[in-house]
Amino acid sequence: MPDQNELSLSDVRLPRATSEKARLVTELLSRATSLGVVSEFLKARGLHHSAGSWDEMRDKRIIPAIGRQKLTIDDLTKLLSEVEEFGRNHTFLYQGKKSDITKLLDENHISGVSRRLGQEKVLNGSMLVDLPDEPTLTEIRKDSSNERPCWVFKIIETREEREFLEETMVNNRIRREWAINHVRAVNIARLHESGFLEIRIQSRANTTQYAADLNRIRTMLRDYLAPALFKPVSLSKAKKALWDNRTAKDRKIRFSDSVMRNDYGTTIAASTGTEQADLFKDSGASGSIDHFLNKGAHCDAENIWWLRREGATDREIHTLLSGENNEFAITAACTRAEYEYVLNELRLFNR
Repeated sequence: MPDQNELSLSDVRLPRATSEKARLVTELLSRATSLGVVSEFLKARGLHHSAGSWDEMRDKRIIPAIGRQKLTIDDLTKLLSEVEEFGRNHTFLYQGKKSDITKLLDENHISGVSRRLGQEKVLNGSMLVDLPDEPTLTEIRKDSSNERPCWVFKIIETREEREFLEETMVNNRIRREWAINHVRAVNIARLHESGFLEIRIQSRANTTQYAADLNRIRTMLRDYLAPALFKPVSLSKAKKALWDNRTAKDRKIRFSDSVMRNDYGTTIAASTGTEQADLFKDSGASGSIDHFLNKGAHCDAENIWWLRREGATDREIHTLLSGENNEFAITAACTRAEYEYVLNELRLFNR
């Protein structure tokens, strides 16, 4: 027998604008996370939460909860930020002098820039967009990281990505067919009070090159985050320290692949037979790498998995340390806590 307190879409009359926003944010959530995550979000607020499909979640859970004033669009937007801003991205790290950054962190400076650029609506607010015609700054907000204040800038863009469909042969001709998909990409810049800056570029399907994306984001934010004030933070120390830590009793990672390079450009690459294997456990491979490093080589790229650790992460997190010296990538979707764990550990190993 249905709960008499449970409402459905037919029982709710929301303003049209609110209803449209609820539909859009539910659609964006469906692409960014799972029904289970949204269900847990509603359950934590004492709301009806079970749903077998996204349509049911929207029409029988989310919209009725908004109609009863138990949930707001702002609540859903905050959830969307949590699930779409972390993971499946390439992060580039920079550091500015704290004396130079003080002005950039000042709210009067940020509000002044936003007024001058006509972007007041996104300051401490959020503009919901799906597939914008051009890259769009949708949010500037105060946030926190490790219980310290920071500023977050979110840019949404539409990408065209190719999806291979099939290869056919007609007579003596081979034909390959591709689909062009329009993809919503979420890019984030986060400035910490220490002058530390992260720029996260959503991962692309068919390339490992992000220079153009990075340049575009930095150019869009140049009035807020002057590029000349920030220098790249090399992760070379972290790469070496992670390899050195591989035999420690409290080691935190396992290796899938590693690429070492010396000053002559000579490289040694080693990879495991399966993604689940640990390169460290192959003494022949790790011994060869150690010998090369002892002759003056350095870690050029690493394919690692952060191990499960109580109180930090309950699963392994796949991370790539390759590309630019200040770049790392988390390959799959992850929570804010998991992303923060990886970032904090990399910074510790990079000291």
